[in-house]
Amino acid sequence: MRVTSRVSWTVLFALTMAADTGAAQATLRGRVVDSETGRPLTGAIVTVRRLTDTFTTDSMGQFEGALPSGDADLTIRKVGYAPADVRIHLPASGTLERVFSLDYTGQQLPAIEVKARAEQLMPRYNDFEQRRKRGLGAFFRWDELTKESFGSVGDALRTVRGVRIRCNQQTFECTAGMVRAPDCFPVWYIDGQEVRSFQENTPIRDVYGIEVYRGPGEVPGEFSGSNAACGVIVLWTKSRPFRVMP
Repeated sequence: MRVTSRVSWTVLFALTMAADTGAAQATLRGRVVDSETGRPLTGAIVTVRRLTDTFTTDSMGQFEGALPSGDADLTIRKVGYAPADVRIHLPASGTLERVFSLDYTGQQLPAIEVKARAEQLMPRYNDFEQRRKRGLGAFFRWDELTKESFGSVGDALRTVRGVRIRCNQQTFECTAGMVRAPDCFPVWYIDGQEVRSFQENTPIRDVYGIEVYRGPGEVPGEFSGSNAACGVIVLWTKSRPFRVMP
């Protein structure tokens, strides 16, 4: 009788554990894309922390796998893109579908691929590229900003001759000015629109290009105005319609 009871308890425990294990599994169906173009990324590696599970995206940027329910921390990597750390919550059962986006950096990619990327995006930034070719003023493009590992817009501006960065130690804010016009501040344009001010400590990861005109002799007609003598700084941001926040 004892043996039968012990066997019954063992079977019941095993069935319970199996049921719990089955209920604790959910399917993650993901897609990894370029945050700026929306292009699916093939060969991206998706790692689940604290687990041995690793997935690789197919030609459509997709992957699929069964994971325990609850919170899961993912790390997504692909050569030429900044790694992304994402936390998701998987239901007790069923399927969770998510789109994950990676920011392009061009690092570790052949120069020909980086050039092709710039040409692909040129229609949106055509005016910037045309002024850059003329060479009046100082210019930074996204690939140059990445190569120099600038952490903020101010870091890039500090390298421009004729630009001075002033920082307020009490507010921890910095502003840019021109050496030739120390008593006035330059006009800022962001994506073609004039703005009253801009913080130079803004992270540079979302910047496509920077134009710096140090005086009226450099400022092109489209950015000329009453304050052109103080200089003009133009910022072009990356369009990221496919960025998906965690």
